[in-house]
Amino acid sequence: MFLYFALPLTLVVFFGCKYLYSVKPWAILNPVLLSILLLILIICLLNLDYSEYKSGAYPLTALLEPAVVALALPLYLQLHLLKEKLNSILFACLLSVFVAFGCAFYLMPLLGADLITSASFAPQSVTTPIAMEISKSLHGIVSLTAAMVIFAGIIGSSVGLGFLTLVGVKNSQAQGVAMGCASHALGTAKVLETDKVAGAFSSVALIICAILSALLMPLLYALLF
Repeated sequence: MFLYFALPLTLVVFFGCKYLYSVKPWAILNPVLLSILLLILIICLLNLDYSEYKSGAYPLTALLEPAVVALALPLYLQLHLLKEKLNSILFACLLSVFVAFGCAFYLMPLLGADLITSASFAPQSVTTPIAMEISKSLHGIVSLTAAMVIFAGIIGSSVGLGFLTLVGVKNSQAQGVAMGCASHALGTAKVLETDKVAGAFSSVALIICAILSALLMPLLYALLF
């Protein structure tokens, strides 16, 4: 029975959280974060079957791919600006991949992480489907990678722009690239709410980081380990 209520329940919870965020735009009330927590709470408290929920909410899951493709529209509209700054964007994305790899495999072990955990965290700033494939190639835990990708996106969309402004990154194009590199689709969606130009830069950074991560991380892992 829950199968038929999963989709409307998800929509009601999300739009309710979105309305709450519009009234009180606090980072802790991020609609995606709050929706996830509320749905987990409902499923656990009512002892509902998660497999039924997953099946019932499949139409929303199926819309994820075309939703990501839709991010190409602002990219196309700002193509002239992107061509001018392409070298800078490429350098920033390349640096982002090396920083992510270095933090995962050199910083995290200093904090006690083993190689499998480090491999699971390495692609956390890349969009979910690609991050999961990268995690497989690095012998990481795919489910942990997926959770960390969502976490990175939520953190970025909640406090990313405020943090960048706080540390002195005020150029909207630079903010867009930073958000795309660090917080993938969720960060990009947040940027698009306020600045279409920054959203275009975030979109192209998201794409380039995904490609570079898929190409370079397995290669670096094979060379170093």
